[in-house]
Formats: sequence, C-alpha cells, structure tokens
Amino acid sequence: MELSGLLGERFGCDCGREHCVPVRQFLYESGALERIPEVIHGLPEIGAIEGVALIADARTWDVCGEKVCEVLRQAALPVTPILVADQAHGGPVCDDSTARDVRDRIRAAGVNVVVTVGSGVINDLCKWSSFELGLPYLVVATAASMNGYAAANVAAKIDGVKVLVEARPPVAVLAEPDIIADAPSEMTTAGFGDTIAKYQSNTDWLLNHRLLEEYYCDFCAGIVAGLESLYLDRPEDIAEKKPRAVGGLFEALFWSGIAMTVVGTSAPASGGEHLLSHTLDMVSDVRDRPHDLHGRQVGIGTIVSAALYDRILALESPALKDMPHDIEACYWASPPLIEAVRAQYAAKQVSVDVVTQRLAEKGVWDELRAALATVSRRPDTIRNWLLRAGGAVGPADIGCDRSDLKAAMLHMHEMRRRFTVVDLAWMAGVLPGAADDIIDQWLTT
Repeated sequence: MELSGLLGERFGCDCGREHCVPVRQFLYESGALERIPEVIHGLPEIGAIEGVALIADARTWDVCGEKVCEVLRQAALPVTPILVADQAHGGPVCDDSTARDVRDRIRAAGVNVVVTVGSGVINDLCKWSSFELGLPYLVVATAASMNGYAAANVAAKIDGVKVLVEARPPVAVLAEPDIIADAPSEMTTAGFGDTIAKYQSNTDWLLNHRLLEEYYCDFCAGIVAGLESLYLDRPEDIAEKKPRAVGGLFEALFWSGIAMTVVGTSAPASGGEHLLSHTLDMVSDVRDRPHDLHGRQVGIGTIVSAALYDRILALESPALKDMPHDIEACYWASPPLIEAVRAQYAAKQVSVDVVTQRLAEKGVWDELRAALATVSRRPDTIRNWLLRAGGAVGPADIGCDRSDLKAAMLHMHEMRRRFTVVDLAWMAGVLPGAADDIIDQWLTT
C-alpha cells in the first residue's frame, strides 16, 4: 500500500499489532492554504464551527499566518489570531508556563477549532494546548525543520527538564512547497539532521528490543525508506534548496512523525543522539545563553551516537563497568533541574540491571553486535551527509565551544530514563575516555 493510503486508517502489521493513523490529510501542494476552510468544514467531530484560533509567532505570521487569517475570514470563518511572544534569546519556547498561557488564550477565544502556523515550538505548543482543551487542530507547516508535525508527543520543558508529553496529532498537515523551500537554510538542515538521526535511533530501539524486550516494529523503523533517495543520494540538493530534495525531506519528516504516533513512543526517531541536543538546550536555558536549532544539534548527536556504536561494536568481549552511581549535580546548576534529572537517572537503574544480566548470558553479546551492526551507520557516513547538505558538524557550527560540547557528551546519559547507546558506552568503558577522541576525529571542522 502507498503511504498516502494509510492516512486516517487502521491496518494490521507484521509486528502483530493493529496500527491507527489519526492524521487524515497531508497536503503538500501549491494552493494548500486555500484548502484550509474545506478541511475545517470536513471535520466530523465539531458540528457547527464556533470559531477558529490561529496560533503563530512573529516570524510565521509574516511567512503565511496573515494569509491564512485572510483565507479563513474570506470563507466567513470567525478567527482569533493568537501570537506567541519571543523569549530573551530568540523565539518562543515550549514549556509548561507558555503552554498554559496559550491554552488560556484559546479558551478565552471561545473557539472549537485550532490552526497553527509554524514548525517545532509553535506546533508543539498548539498540539499540547488543543489536546488539553479537547479541540481538533490542524497545522500549516512553514519549514522542513523537524519530524514532530504528525507526532502525538510534544517535546516540552517541565520544571526545566526536556520531556515527552503525550498529546494528539493534528487532523491534517498542510504546506505550500514554495514556502517550505524558501525557509531559512538552517531550518532545512535542522530537518535533515532530525531525519538522518533515525539510523541511530532505530539502532537504540533495536538495542532495547534485544536486551529489554521493548516492542519493535520493522515497518515503523523503515517507514521512510522509499523516500531516502530524494534527499540522501545527493545531499547537496538540500543545501541548494532543490524542490525535489526538500519535498522528499519534508515528506520523510511527516512520515517519521506518523511512525512515532502509531508506535506510541518516540523510539523510531529519537534515541541517544537526541540527548545531546536536549542537554545543550537545558543547560543553556539554566545559564541564560542561546542555543541552536534542535535538529542541527541532533545532527552532531547523530555523529556522536555513530562513533560510540563504532567503538562499542568493535569490542570482542567487554568487561562491563558500573554506571556512575549518581548525577553530577553541579553541571545541572539549578536545584529544581538537579532533582528532576536525578529522578530520571534513578529510574533508569532498573534497565541498567537488566542489561547487565542479559549481557552476562552466553552468546548474547555476539548476537547483539551482529544485529546492531546492520542498522547503525558509520560516523564518517553521517558526517559526510551533513557536510554535503550544509548542516552542522562541530561545536562552532552550533555556537558552543569544545568544552561545552564535551561536558554535554559526558552528562547527557543522566537526563532521560530510557536506555541508549550512551549508557551502553559507559557500561562498556568507552566513555568517558573516548569523548576527546570522538571530538578530535569527527567533530572538528
């Protein structure tokens, strides 16, 4: 079946589960914006349309938010624009306080449909808020910058810690190809970094399946395989904003989000490589410093993950070491953040104990190495893709110095309870010692 035939459908999968795709429409075409009223009128769950809340920020309002507002008004749909304010070091942030504000403003508008115009943060804020209010929403994408458009989960900060919040995906995702292709290059390369991260996140997913009996789905792991040639055969086409490559990348990002939605976790698209970006974000916020786009940092994290796997899988018979017994509190600086990170780290100990027991069993290590080697990519491959696409490959590219990057590499295992390659690297003795070598070999421009 063509991927488009899965929209709004339930289908049985070889993994043994029935998957449900709640996103009913995906429109990537010229004139998509003019079809927004048609999509809204086709929503069976709302009956009469009482009003539409239109969520944007200052930039996405200028890109096409104002046009979307006019399209809605011309269709005689009552619309209330809600602009989300910028923060001190850039655009809006997706955290509990901002989401609360957006939710209150939507409630005050007295609407029963939500439309968001934007990408990562704006989409997440709208997704979270509309879910809490029980309202359907649709998203007008403005950049091929991340894979969360069709995902049910929200990447949010609660009490300063980056966590995943379960919500509900949009009923429709719409985008104009010209708008996506004209987005700032750094946003498109962020999307490229987020997309190629799937090789390493899928390796982590398989790692957890093999050692911790986590559910795994071959279909969801490879859902975007048919699109890869559009943006990976010649990554330079991303740097040059070739419509075919950017369109393929945007579709891959959309379907990657669908994979997360049908699985019910972020496992198909987020693993240890994402922890580097989350750690850099959290520490930058505590220290009141700017940070780069999520996907650009994830691209660097993907090189790190590939380099860690490269070293781990070269080990014939690792002598497992104990994980550090506690987090390094001074790194996280803020008392609430310290306690939140410590809770995540403590919760991981159960998985660490199981992994230790499993790897002590005869033949398990050799079988694991063979399985993971078929999925993980080499660090030189990842780095080459990013370089050719114009992405970030080193600390200078994302506005941090070597010491900041190394510190994040040595603390990112602390901030999330899920077991990843970073934890395995500590257990196998690859970290902390390999951090400098990895930076010198793969992250120096």
